[in-house]
Amino acid sequence: MPNFDMDPSSTSLSVGLYFGSFNPIHLGHLVIANHMLHEAELDEVWFVVTPTSPHKQGAELIPEQHRLQMARLAIADHPHLKAIDVEFALPRPNYTADTMQHLRDAHPEVMFSIIMGQDNLASFHTWKDHESLASAHRLLIYPRLNPGAEAPPPSPTDWLAHPNVEVHQAPLIAISSTYIRDAIMAGHDVQFLLPDAVVAYIGNNHFYEEDEV
Repeated sequence: MPNFDMDPSSTSLSVGLYFGSFNPIHLGHLVIANHMLHEAELDEVWFVVTPTSPHKQGAELIPEQHRLQMARLAIADHPHLKAIDVEFALPRPNYTADTMQHLRDAHPEVMFSIIMGQDNLASFHTWKDHESLASAHRLLIYPRLNPGAEAPPPSPTDWLAHPNVEVHQAPLIAISSTYIRDAIMAGHDVQFLLPDAVVAYIGNNHFYEEDEV
């Protein structure tokens, strides 16, 4: 059984947090969120749009307000999915441990879980306060398929054996935000990779059309 440093009886809502830059959000993200919503028995999934990441310093991102708006457009018809901007007002770079502390303080009635790819679990030992994170929350893991990417180095800790780690065989779509940005830059059609509202928003704002932000 999971070992939470929280009292489940004091909570009324089970929420999975899906962190990411979402640059842009795409159908793969939505498939994973929807899978976790049902298979992990969550009440809601919140997309946490990250302005900057300590693990992605130097990455080119369009402004966070636009990425947040695209996420909200993508899930507009899904009442159990939300996109939040909690990290926009927190110190940067954004550390998940700090965000989780802020959210627990702001929403004591919520039992939070963290959704992450298995490649992130391999590097989880490098995260700030990773042991406390694993003790206080379920870690909902999905396999990550990144064609051409190198396998992550093995973690010194077997996190898969941790009682709060759950691996869910979510359907995988072999696309990435990088692939989509490159496709748009090359003038290719991406309409089947993104929700229609996001395609329109990107086109209207001419995002990713040049190799700059």
